[in-house]
Amino acid sequence: MSKIPKNLREKIDSIPLKPGVYKMKDAEGNIIYVGKSKTLKSRVKSYFYTNHEWGKLKLLVFHIHDIDYIVTDTHLEALILECSLIKKLKPIYNSQLKNHTKYRYLKINEFNKSKPITIVAEREEENCFGPYRSKGILEEIVKFFQKIYPITKSKGMYKFTYKIFPENINENTFEKNRKSLIEIFSNRESMQKFLLQIEEKMTEAARSYQFETASNYRDMQGYMKYLDDAKAREGNGLEAKKVLMGEKIDNGYKIFYISKGRIILKRKYKEIGRHELEGFLSDANELEGRFVGIKNEKRDLDFKSIVYSEIKEQGTKAVAFLENNNYIKVFIDKLKKL
Repeated sequence: MSKIPKNLREKIDSIPLKPGVYKMKDAEGNIIYVGKSKTLKSRVKSYFYTNHEWGKLKLLVFHIHDIDYIVTDTHLEALILECSLIKKLKPIYNSQLKNHTKYRYLKINEFNKSKPITIVAEREEENCFGPYRSKGILEEIVKFFQKIYPITKSKGMYKFTYKIFPENINENTFEKNRKSLIEIFSNRESMQKFLLQIEEKMTEAARSYQFETASNYRDMQGYMKYLDDAKAREGNGLEAKKVLMGEKIDNGYKIFYISKGRIILKRKYKEIGRHELEGFLSDANELEGRFVGIKNEKRDLDFKSIVYSEIKEQGTKAVAFLENNNYIKVFIDKLKKL
């Protein structure tokens, strides 16, 4: 740390071991990187104490002339704030979260011999799925499907075969193919059935020494799992649930009410019991009733993903789903044990 300017050493020493967001600045005061951590001081220190092998990270450290930080009560709030700042400031060294305008949708078309599925920039009225972050994965999915058309359904199973060259299909077969695609993309059970059949086709191809075909099926399995992960958050997944989440903080507890992946209300309490929680839920329900729908679903995707990931990581949090019986008592008991 001896080569680090004195002002940076003093700044790092003053950073607390608490959750929050840090902003790295260059010599002209421009914010060049935004990050978050459960323990700010340890994370910021690591930039200067670690011998970095990645060239871009070395370059970032070289250009750091000042550091600002914002302390939050919880890691979830640090994640949300980081995401918001990256989208607003678009720092040069941040690569993720700042380009949500580039997220894309998959659209299942009406009769179109060459393009049963296309990638579109904005949601269209019917049979349009997404948004998805990776345009590259969507492009690979479109290419793969062109090699397995037509997909038809018989006795509850999808019938398809991988071909080196795409097959032209007539209008009647196209409609059967289209119906299968709509099922696969709109229904998670159908998606998982399709994934299972891809795995079976992959195994069959490998046994027949058709290793290139098996490799293509394996790649497609990975791409479709990417879509399935998105589908898992819809329907009966977290997208449909109302959630209470709470954490122990330095001076009490922080409680969150989450609906459809969005934080409707958050509040701090020195002590928490049934009376306090029922009052919190009453206020949350009133706010939820006035909640305006999605203004920008591409931007919203990143924030919802953050919330979902924190709900799933329950090691240091209390989480309760409001449809469960006796959820208030269960939640308070979990919270007191943290």
